[in-house]
Amino acid sequence: MSVLHNPHPPLQSLSAEAIGSFPYSTYGWRHIRVVLGGDEANKSSQSGAEPSDGVLLVLLNRPDRANAYTAQMCHDLVFVFELADRDPRVKVVVLTGAGKAYCAGADLSGASGGGFGADADIAADHRDGGGQAGLSIAKCRKLVIAAVNGNAVGIGLTMVLSTDLRLVAANAKVGIPFVKRGISMEATSSYLLPRLVGHSNALKISMTGDTYRADDPTWRDLWYNVLPAEQVLPEALKLAGRLAVDNSVISMALNKALIWQCPPTREETHLLESKMIWEASKRDAQEGVLSFMQKRKPKFEGTVEDVETFNGYPWWTEADLTGKKTRGLAKL
Repeated sequence: MSVLHNPHPPLQSLSAEAIGSFPYSTYGWRHIRVVLGGDEANKSSQSGAEPSDGVLLVLLNRPDRANAYTAQMCHDLVFVFELADRDPRVKVVVLTGAGKAYCAGADLSGASGGGFGADADIAADHRDGGGQAGLSIAKCRKLVIAAVNGNAVGIGLTMVLSTDLRLVAANAKVGIPFVKRGISMEATSSYLLPRLVGHSNALKISMTGDTYRADDPTWRDLWYNVLPAEQVLPEALKLAGRLAVDNSVISMALNKALIWQCPPTREETHLLESKMIWEASKRDAQEGVLSFMQKRKPKFEGTVEDVETFNGYPWWTEADLTGKKTRGLAKL
């Protein structure tokens, strides 16, 4: 498979109805497996735990290769997170690995088309595969929880940086050994790592290339929770199920954007927050206040499409990442 060829259909070719009824469990994923909570077709998902309504479970699915990252896995992840962003059935996404490992890093066997090496034909339009997946996770306006059930090295760790909450197995080996492979940071990790663990720890991690146990103090600020390996996925799904019920999709989408796309000054931030809280008050806020006063679970109905109607959203400008990469027109 060519690095530049994506076999999945462009999201814009799918109608809202097609996205809202997308057959995750039967679609032709190659290197991931996907389970939508509440979908009767997924009752025998064999994932070891079942997601509840509103939760999309995404599993890296190469357990015989410790879920080593491939170009195909990149394409699969980009497409599923594009879908999750738009699918009104999805409120929270849980990302984990099949088997004992989370992801052992990039598949360097040479058969996966991983993009390493000086190929003049692709250099001009090359886009780091880890970055493509990481950006698709970051751009997904739904809450994304990583359940790091085992070892996470290289892209196995850097993709996790783009998620919102991270649960990890205490005995998992984690690290970014790029300096030992002659390559540099990828998956936007040079942007994310110092912001998540601090510049000193980011330099320690990236300049030594050493791996550590996940419960090492170096990683303390990265994790939502550190657990025994067998508890990571069940606890992540439990958390996802609770937040899918308790939290507004609109609020989560806005808060994620406000954290990562914050203006450079407090005064500008104040103006932006004032505008967004006013816009949000027209949607889920009324139900949130009413359910609190009535001491019941909220029934939020807001969607990311509502957010797109807010005055001033989006308030940031994204770089143009388009190139000459091909994308398939596969049938669903």
